[in-house]
Amino acid sequence: MATFFNPGSLQGKITSAYITLVVCTAVLGFIAFSDLLFLERQISEGKVVANLKDTVLKMRCEEKNLFLSIDTQALSRVKEYANLSLNILQQHHSLLASLMPASTPLALTDTLSHYLSKLAQWPITSQNTSGNSHKQPGRKQLNRQQLQNELNQLSQQIAFSIEALSRQERDSLETAVQESQWLLLFSLLVIGLSIYIVGHQLKRVVVTPLQQLESRLDKIGKGQLKHLQAPSNDREFITFTRTINRMLKQLEVNQKRILQSEKLASLGILAAGVAHELNNPLSNISSSCQLLMEELNEADPAQLNNWLQQIDSETERGRKIVRTLLDFGQQRVFHQSPHNLLDLVNETQLFLGKTLQQKTARLSLNIAENLLINVDKQRFQQLFINLIQNALHAGGEGVHIRISAMLCEPGMSMFPDNAEVAGDLKCLTDYRGRFIEILVSDDGPGIPSEQLSKVFDPFYTTSEPGYGAGHGVGLGLYIVQEIVGEHNGCVAINSLPGKGTQIIVLLPAEEGNNE
Repeated sequence: MATFFNPGSLQGKITSAYITLVVCTAVLGFIAFSDLLFLERQISEGKVVANLKDTVLKMRCEEKNLFLSIDTQALSRVKEYANLSLNILQQHHSLLASLMPASTPLALTDTLSHYLSKLAQWPITSQNTSGNSHKQPGRKQLNRQQLQNELNQLSQQIAFSIEALSRQERDSLETAVQESQWLLLFSLLVIGLSIYIVGHQLKRVVVTPLQQLESRLDKIGKGQLKHLQAPSNDREFITFTRTINRMLKQLEVNQKRILQSEKLASLGILAAGVAHELNNPLSNISSSCQLLMEELNEADPAQLNNWLQQIDSETERGRKIVRTLLDFGQQRVFHQSPHNLLDLVNETQLFLGKTLQQKTARLSLNIAENLLINVDKQRFQQLFINLIQNALHAGGEGVHIRISAMLCEPGMSMFPDNAEVAGDLKCLTDYRGRFIEILVSDDGPGIPSEQLSKVFDPFYTTSEPGYGAGHGVGLGLYIVQEIVGEHNGCVAINSLPGKGTQIIVLLPAEEGNNE
């Protein structure tokens, strides 16, 4: 239960915002319901006042009939309506008291009571005496006239009081309706403001962090970030980012293991090439040793020195071959330093000499002798090995592989329009210096367009497993992409069926390069 209301939890914040909105709505609903009850009371008061006014009007109408003596039952009806008005006043005394001063209902009740007592004094035979009143104006006629005046004054007083009460009721109802309108408008404004505030808070604590998280995950997917920062301090986001970071760390570890396994697996193929390369210096050393032993006592010192120099030279050559193989197989920390690109490719070619011969393949180089490249030597040797092996497997017997490199000025269109680009192009968009463009192409069968977009995916291969390191398990071009990304470069592939394949690698140029 504590999690639902924990302010450090995203769920707690959403729950709190929801409860706040519900409470505000409930309070406003209660106020609106109370206002409706007040309006209902006002309507009830209006009904009572209207009923009272109608009864008094009927009473006065019957009073006129009584005064004119045109209806013998008028007196009884006047009494009936007067009693009915009195009953209404007494029955709804508390209700009517809210519409007028406290003394007014009592005064009106007393007036009606006085009016009824005067009605009781009305002579029953008034209409008989009225016909002879002009002949014998007597005491009864004078009393009747005086009583009529008193009743008329009392009824007018009652009518005026009821009319004032009716006006007060209408004004009160009008005021209540206006207040209800303002209350409704205020309620709508409060609800709207509450929704806006809650929505703004939810956007701040939920939507904005989610957008930031989406942006950062997108950058991670593109390889621009290696660590995910929590977009807020909420428990859910912190837990999520910790999990993602653990996954990224484990992925990085696994990736390094895969790369190292790929490199070590390549040694099985490279061993044949190295053995072939070592065979020549060992044969030369053996021949020079045999000549030295045979002619040790007869040959002149200059010749002996020449044979010793050959032994030393070929021994150094073999040592370099072995050292190159050991350097390639050793796991080292990534370190960039300037290297001559042609020497690096020639040294890598030693590993693949035997494989090239077995495939009857040709390898042509078109690289300037003074072209420098700032790379990790071991990693870039792995790149060329993977590219050459891919070309050998794709091209088959007799394939011609070309490796060329050139210095390019910024702003040039580096990639063909139909090329498939891997990774981020920030090397073109952010970097303003010159580039080194490395092209590795072959004259093999090419790659169908529907497969071109998948060749950089890990473990994607069109060959049977077991052809060789990287290629057989679909890691060759994926590793190339990773190595190029480590050097802040970008890579693309351009291929058409029947017209071969071309890999394009772009890297920032070393400052020491000449035009």
